[in-house]
Amino acid sequence: MIQFMSVSNCTRIMIGHSPDNQIAGMLYESLGFIKVSVDVIDGEIVRLLQIN
Repeated sequence: MIQFMSVSNCTRIMIGHSPDNQIAGMLYESLGFIKVSVDVIDGEIVRLLQIN
């Protein structure tokens, strides 16, 4: 999905996950997603991946 989006002029991907889902957080971090905020937004941790 990330590869597809990078060739279709997408410059960033934002996702959210439950603060209790530590496995999802570790997976997203391993793919390069960073936390947008230290605060929980609408019950989720929001992460961003910048695509070059």
